[in-house]
Amino acid sequence: MAKIKELDDLDITKKETSFIKSADMSKAKKNRGGRPKKDASEKASEQIFINVTKDEKAKIESAAKELGISVSALCKASLAKFIS
Repeated sequence: MAKIKELDDLDITKKETSFIKSADMSKAKKNRGGRPKKDASEKASEQIFINVTKDEKAKIESAAKELGISVSALCKASLAKFIS
């Protein structure tokens, strides 16, 4: 096979063109990673705000840290036990 000295000497056939198009990754769907999206019924969309004293907040944060969970998770778990 002869070496191509200049770009103008390159002979592109349909076969080569289709290969180049199939190798083009710019239009390929990228894997964005992460977990799948939740259904609308599973999404937490409502918020509850509570006021606590500094001492209460410190106790809640301490308990959550001791359990290795977030304050939000602790509050959700505690409320779930109460309302179930």
